[in-house]
Amino acid sequence: MENGYIMKKKRTSSVFVSSKWFFAEKPVIYILLFTYLFLTLLPLVWVLSTSFKSNEEAISLPPQFIPTNPTFDNYLFVLTEPHIMHSLFNSFLVSIGSTILSVAISALGGYAFARFHFKGKNILLSVILGLFMIPVLINIIPLYIMFSQIGLLNSLIGLILTFQILIIPLNIFLLKSYFETIPRELEEAALIDGCSTLGVLRRITIPLSMPGFAIAAVLAFRFSWNEFILPIVLANKPDSIVFQVALYEFVSLYGIEWGYLTAGINIAIIPILVLMLIFQKQMISGLTLGAIRH
Repeated sequence: MENGYIMKKKRTSSVFVSSKWFFAEKPVIYILLFTYLFLTLLPLVWVLSTSFKSNEEAISLPPQFIPTNPTFDNYLFVLTEPHIMHSLFNSFLVSIGSTILSVAISALGGYAFARFHFKGKNILLSVILGLFMIPVLINIIPLYIMFSQIGLLNSLIGLILTFQILIIPLNIFLLKSYFETIPRELEEAALIDGCSTLGVLRRITIPLSMPGFAIAAVLAFRFSWNEFILPIVLANKPDSIVFQVALYEFVSLYGIEWGYLTAGINIAIIPILVLMLIFQKQMISGLTLGAIRH
């Protein structure tokens, strides 16, 4: 009885000490979180504030955080300039096309790696993931020479195909991990009932994997929408220029049009925010399911 009382008292005291340590460290955690949020959000808030300033006020010294004479002229210029709007339309075409193509290919590849066994499977998967680690700059010169020879230079189709280098390796690994969380028994039952492999993928696996597809689609759209290096080299003609490259035209040798540039940056952020808000439930479901199952 005495030993049991001593052990119980030790456990109680250890719990009290750990609780005391947690509450003592809580202010430090809050300070770190606040510092992180401040450093993350301050540039975005500054860009938003600058977009409502005239160019003279944007470069004034000392800098003013709140605009003295807020104006929407910067947004009106960006949204009414034909060249800028054409580039925005091109960005939507390229991003949507890249997303559809990459998700379709990644779904087939991820399903094959998750369900089939073949020689060199792990080696091939390692090679695909290794391609994702290669810096984009290394591929620019070979891609430029190849596209110029096959006639895909300065074309939206060329950009859509090029972006697959960035998107497909990551999405294959992502969807493979998600397909592995789906019980094989469901697919085996469908195969016994006479359904083909592609039919199982279309009728059972894909409907159950929509959270994983949502994550893959958001990542694919974000990669292709935000990419700057590849478009400025492979598609810099007026007909094929994308929005991110068009915004760079506000940066010149003699100065920077900060009002127009920051207004364009805020417009470029909107599609990503909207996409995240639309698919936030599916993304949270997909991430938490993967964490629980693995």
